[in-house]
Amino acid sequence: MRILARLIRSLFFIPILLFASPALLILSLMILLMETEEGPLRSLLRVEVRAYGFKKGLVRFMQHVFIPTYKHNVQSFVLGGAGFLVLTVGLRSLGILPTQVVYVALGVEFMLLIMWAITTYFTPEEPITENPEVLRQSPIEDKYETLALTIRELNTQLALLENRLHSAEAKFDKLSQLDSSVTLLSTKLDLLVGDQFNVRVKREFDQLLTELAERISNRPHASQ
Repeated sequence: MRILARLIRSLFFIPILLFASPALLILSLMILLMETEEGPLRSLLRVEVRAYGFKKGLVRFMQHVFIPTYKHNVQSFVLGGAGFLVLTVGLRSLGILPTQVVYVALGVEFMLLIMWAITTYFTPEEPITENPEVLRQSPIEDKYETLALTIRELNTQLALLENRLHSAEAKFDKLSQLDSSVTLLSTKLDLLVGDQFNVRVKREFDQLLTELAERISNRPHASQ
């Protein structure tokens, strides 16, 4: 059954392919010859086909490369072809141009319209939400949601700031402990310097007493 369904779809697809063959030929020539800033179109198509297969790779190439790059160009060509067709029909009605020129203008416009149809076919559809409540959402509710989101972000920033304040307080506590240690060390150094100074003064005083005693002991011998 699946093979029969595929065969039926292929039979229906063959007339469409023949109908769009001129536009497909122009599209193939554009892919073969045109280049973008990212590289030649043929190379980009080859990369997508190798990564995802021919069908999915072609769809991805049209959606992400060709349509974003040349969509507006194709539309402008269609409008230009329509203007050319109107001009040729008007001049033919005045008897200035032959009928063959009108046929050429019709063929050009036909191929451009088919190319536009192909680009429109491969244009990705915009996603639609499955929740009908979101579709009926009012602008006021949108503002409330935006405000709620802003409040959540603000709470997150406040929590982060609070953590940073705690870490800063811990660092200040360590600095205060270091200050106390420095003060204690300075006090001990002062005591040590004072003790050394007292020892030195005592030595000097003892030396003076010794010299004075020697002088006193030497005076009687001098008088004799």
